[in-house]
Amino acid sequence: MEAAAEPVERLWKTAEHLPRTVRLLGTRYRALFLAYAPETRPRGERAIVADALAFADYLARQERVGLLDDERDALRGDARALRRRFRLRRDGQAVEAVEKWKPLQWIGL
Repeated sequence: MEAAAEPVERLWKTAEHLPRTVRLLGTRYRALFLAYAPETRPRGERAIVADALAFADYLARQERVGLLDDERDALRGDARALRRRFRLRRDGQAVEAVEKWKPLQWIGL
């Protein structure tokens, strides 16, 4: 039962970082997030931010998800706000958000 609770907990925490997107997607947000969640494992100090960035990328890549123009604009705006401060690092299914002002983390030091 705990495994099923994890994606739902991630869903609500991630929603805090994508407010406009969540508001415009409405009930579709839950279904889309639960489709995305099994293929991604957020990690690190900013795991929720990484999850939000990876979910935004997932939605942008999905051609079968018919986003309306307003929804697409909200998604871009929310993702842009997060990307001002963070970069998304991928390692297979694992994703991690790294603050841009910490360049030594990017080169692995």
